[in-house]
Amino acid sequence: MRCADNNQGVPATGGSDYEPGSAWPGGAWSRAIVMLAVLVVSPIKLSLAQDTTGPDLQIGGHLDVQAVGRDAALGRNDFSVGQLTFDVSSQFNRQWAGAVQVAYDLDEEFVIDEAYVNWTVFDWPEGVPRRDPAGITHAAFRIGQFDVPVGLDWRVYSSFDRKLVSVPVVVANTHRGWNDVGVEFYGRTTWSNWSISAVNGFGTSPALRLPIREPTPLTAENDALGAIVPTEAFGARFGLVMNANFEFGTSYAAGYTDDDRLAERFWIFDLTAQFEHLELKGEFISHEHDRMSDRQTDVGYYMQGAWTHGALYGVVRLDAYRPEGSEVYPLGIMADETLMCGSFGGGYRVHRFAHVRAEYQLAEGSSNDMVYLQTAIAF
Repeated sequence: MRCADNNQGVPATGGSDYEPGSAWPGGAWSRAIVMLAVLVVSPIKLSLAQDTTGPDLQIGGHLDVQAVGRDAALGRNDFSVGQLTFDVSSQFNRQWAGAVQVAYDLDEEFVIDEAYVNWTVFDWPEGVPRRDPAGITHAAFRIGQFDVPVGLDWRVYSSFDRKLVSVPVVVANTHRGWNDVGVEFYGRTTWSNWSISAVNGFGTSPALRLPIREPTPLTAENDALGAIVPTEAFGARFGLVMNANFEFGTSYAAGYTDDDRLAERFWIFDLTAQFEHLELKGEFISHEHDRMSDRQTDVGYYMQGAWTHGALYGVVRLDAYRPEGSEVYPLGIMADETLMCGSFGGGYRVHRFAHVRAEYQLAEGSSNDMVYLQTAIAF
């Protein structure tokens, strides 16, 4: 038994019929999203005509290269490209913006990771006090393909932003970087932030280079384990900002089939605490998913602390993950058995846009440890 490798397979627990990077799926739900996008985006031509400054175009991306050391039983040591993305974004005017990002996926192909239009409905000037009870300072819609905000890890899907090399085990085995096509309404107040999304299903972010979620094949020997695949999904996160240093968040997501059957559901609770040199954060994830014969629940959490001093930083993370069910999961994770692992690492900021990092990852009761070395740059 060992911790999840950063780019390895995970249990097949159902997912979206849309694979990021492929053609968008048909059906009434997809047509409704497209119609909504057309209705909302159609005023953009008029808005642009009134803007005499022209769009503000930005081009960028990020890249990381890894060296991975494994126990002899797990395979050879190797060098690999971790993440590679290119993105183009443009701020057309104060209300309208757009972005496209392509990513190098697990099949070693470039596919669309994000492609959306952003419409800002309300934006209160920074530094000007809000005196109404709600205290709303920003509200906007995002329409297209995007990372769906649930929990905390979506904030560091980019390897350049993630202080450790590996993805938390519970994230890699539950929502695994939720990314799909739909519409999001999000915003913030003086004391909170929120996000509400409706998308095609539970797709996986290509940038994370984790396998696309697929249903278990329905065979005569395996029909009892067949996954029920959601064709539409809804997600929401609410963050309570207690002060500048503390935030508590709760997220909920549910996926439904064409006949309105609840196929998959998430509850996520997260906490962040920021001090002068120390950042603490953690998530608890409960994941329910239907199979042909029953409903199963996987649970897990991670807790992470990062200490920064100048250009140096050190990170410690504790992971726990417990899948429910009767089958043996990939990666040596046994059903109904809790996997505990710890990661210890650190890095050095060579430049504002370049980091070098190292991570040592070990699993409780196992000698199958992992060592990661990484160079990450943004451009």
